Amino acid sequence: MWNVIEECIESPAHGWSMGSFGAIGEFNWDAGETCLHFNDGRLGCITDRGALALTLRDDLEPLAYEYLTKNPSHWTQGIAFCLDAEKAKMKNYSVITELGPDEGALKLEHKKHILFDMGLRQGFVDIAIRTDNAELIDALRQACGSDLLMPGNPAMAAIINAGPHRVFTTALGRLEVYQLIGIEKSPQGPHTHVLPKLMASGRAFSANVPIRDGMLPMLTLHAANPCRDLLGKDKPFDQYQFQQFQHWLQRFGIQDYYQQKQLVFDWLDANQSSDDVNPGESRLVRTATRVAIRQYEQLQPDKSLLLAGWRKRFDKVLDGAVSQDVGHG
Repeated sequence: MWNVIEECIESPAHGWSMGSFGAIGEFNWDAGETCLHFNDGRLGCITDRGALALTLRDDLEPLAYEYLTKNPSHWTQGIAFCLDAEKAKMKNYSVITELGPDEGALKLEHKKHILFDMGLRQGFVDIAIRTDNAELIDALRQACGSDLLMPGNPAMAAIINAGPHRVFTTALGRLEVYQLIGIEKSPQGPHTHVLPKLMASGRAFSANVPIRDGMLPMLTLHAANPCRDLLGKDKPFDQYQFQQFQHWLQRFGIQDYYQQKQLVFDWLDANQSSDDVNPGESRLVRTATRVAIRQYEQLQPDKSLLLAGWRKRFDKVLDGAVSQDVGHG
């Protein structure tokens, strides 16, 4: 498991996130960008735009997953590194709280900057802002004890205008974002999202990710997608990236899901009609069938006529009948 994390941190093709459903920090780095690694046993790296630091622990449970996108040629893939919910609990402040100098800062020059927990009550991830901006520090000290998301709270506007560092901490480590807060559009590279409507759902993670009961995601690897880059733009199909993730899916994924995909590939190899096969009874297995169709189309584009029949029966995104299996994400 750790060799996968170590391998992927070394490559700018992959992205990472830490957080909950609606409050999340994302980290990646670009080829050619200076990326410093730790020499104290932690995995991760530091750039001018953000940082990620992870501490090894043996009780993590990796879950490789795939799910559907509305683009009928694509799918999403990743690995959630999960921990038992009881072990994942953090401070879970419910109001803005001053924490003092950030002695855990990943860059030495940030250790004297002041850390404020945002009080977002996410349970397994503490979300804070860090700053040496005297005006912002004064505004946040005045707001301590208040609910940041309360309508009209001036602290929110002060944070957005100042663009302080954001710090996400779980039982696995921390993710820091140094870039300014995107107002209309997130900046490329490390960035954050705080979306109250999604947070109000009470979900810890997207319904598309089949994490088993009692577990919570400490970190998610957004593995290089063979069809699109980290910005979501189409790219020529990358056979190596496809096979790399399929290996991880076999190793860390849910076996019912993986086995259904292999069945669909076998049926398509044999030119079997969609009328003669069972797409599966559970949502998970039905999703496997649909993702397999999309992947096979990338692998064997010359079988478009056969695949058209399979799409018509199992994956009707093209004609506007978006299945309920496409969840939030």
